[in-house]
Amino acid sequence: MVKHLLVPLEGNGHSELVFPMLRRLDALGIDQVTLLRADMPVAADEYVTVTETALCESRLYLKGVQDRLSDLRAPIRLLARIGPAASTILEVAEEKGATMILMAMARRARLVRFLFGNVTEHVVQRSVIPVLTVPTAGDRLLRNILVPLDGRKSSAEILPAAIDLARDTGARLLFLSVLSPESGAAASDGGISAREEFENAEGLLYSAGAACAEAGVDFAVILEHGDPAERILAACRDRGADAIAMATRGRTGFHQWVAPSATLKVLRECNVPLLTVRARARARTAGFGSLSAAGRH
Repeated sequence: MVKHLLVPLEGNGHSELVFPMLRRLDALGIDQVTLLRADMPVAADEYVTVTETALCESRLYLKGVQDRLSDLRAPIRLLARIGPAASTILEVAEEKGATMILMAMARRARLVRFLFGNVTEHVVQRSVIPVLTVPTAGDRLLRNILVPLDGRKSSAEILPAAIDLARDTGARLLFLSVLSPESGAAASDGGISAREEFENAEGLLYSAGAACAEAGVDFAVILEHGDPAERILAACRDRGADAIAMATRGRTGFHQWVAPSATLKVLRECNVPLLTVRARARARTAGFGSLSAAGRH
């Protein structure tokens, strides 16, 4: 189950788009919820006074949110901090032992992302625990969860969290492997032939299916050719996926802006919740665990 859910809020309606998903997860079973508001006040001569004022306003806002979420079964902890939002979220997640971060995805223009960054993207790329991002408000049931697997073992690190979520919500997993457009013996970007690429994808899909069978989770397999991000978004739309779950390799800095990863492209454009796990950083992935069967639809 989600033992400790960290929910960062910005004090506006957009960040509160996560509330329907928060209630759905709470119905499935959560041990604890922490609502976090991180502020970076403008520098001033009376810095201490400004800081205390900001903290007081944040606490009042969080208390109001707690009152609106009084129907939750999980106990709610309130936490106001001063500091940069993204780094504060990551620090609090480690400090408080959170097992998942739930946050809204803000749509920002490309130039704005480059100049000022994007808090959600920063957290997704660096978090060592699963991050569930919500792009729009809504309380849709999870019937089909799309899980992209690219043939590399690192992409399969999302499987424990995805299988647990599917098992406890009764959803079906749609495993998608997108092969490069080349055919025959042409080498792929990884320096292997198309045949080897297909065999790697086939082997990973087989292993994923076996894990689903063992967990009692329904699944389907999809093989396509083309650009990974484009095919993921198309499959999500065409196959009626209610969420996407995928691993990220944590590409950061200038390169993520010039040539963003498939995960970032999907994060920026998908209109369904996206569950991510940073590859090779699985310290608490298992913390997602099995949610309470009592809350299944």
